[in-house]
Amino acid sequence: MRVGELAELAGVTVRTVRYYHQVGALPTPPRRSNGYGDYTVDHLVTLLRIRQLTASGLSLAQAGAVVADSASDSDSASDPASASAEEVLDEVDRTLEARIAALTEQRRRLAQARSGRHVGLSRLAAALTVRPTDLPVATLIAHLYADAPQADLLADALLTPESRSALVSLQQRFDAIDESSPDSVLEALAEEVRRVVAALPGDLPPVPEERHRLVLTLAARDLNDRQRELVRRLD
Repeated sequence: MRVGELAELAGVTVRTVRYYHQVGALPTPPRRSNGYGDYTVDHLVTLLRIRQLTASGLSLAQAGAVVADSASDSDSASDPASASAEEVLDEVDRTLEARIAALTEQRRRLAQARSGRHVGLSRLAAALTVRPTDLPVATLIAHLYADAPQADLLADALLTPESRSALVSLQQRFDAIDESSPDSVLEALAEEVRRVVAALPGDLPPVPEERHRLVLTLAARDLNDRQRELVRRLD
């Protein structure tokens, strides 16, 4: 049969067949006297098996190797996959298992983000965010502590209704600080912040000084002088 007929029977394009030849996945047929390839039903079966294997997660090179290996196996009728082919299939299965686990974790993170209305944030960043302007600092802190085992514990604690209420209250009091706020107001709020923080589990380890200063610089960027003074006291 001609290449066009082979492609039509297999449900692929002629270009696909020629590409399979190019990469060595599909054997090249002998040529007729007119120069056209003389494809047989064996080529069709090979092409169909390659398509089935690639649909199962194998690369084109792996699929071609498995088909060629099974074709050279004298016991292929009873054992279509030899030891080497089984190794390839095992490798692909492990790859697919890892991919499924990664996708499952991505779906879990997406569900958490959607439930917390913080799409694109890690769990800790979402927990540290009380208002939209908190996003830069929350994102940076969460990144700095991404590998800390205490991060998830702290995030869980910050996302409880009681903690959210306390954070909102503290934020409102902080926002109310202006140039006329006396030291007594600043100290009272600082003490309340320390009390709330002390009650949280999962103390995070210290970060290098330059990174700590980076967080403080970002946090203080849009604050007035008295709010910056409160941040310094907490620092």
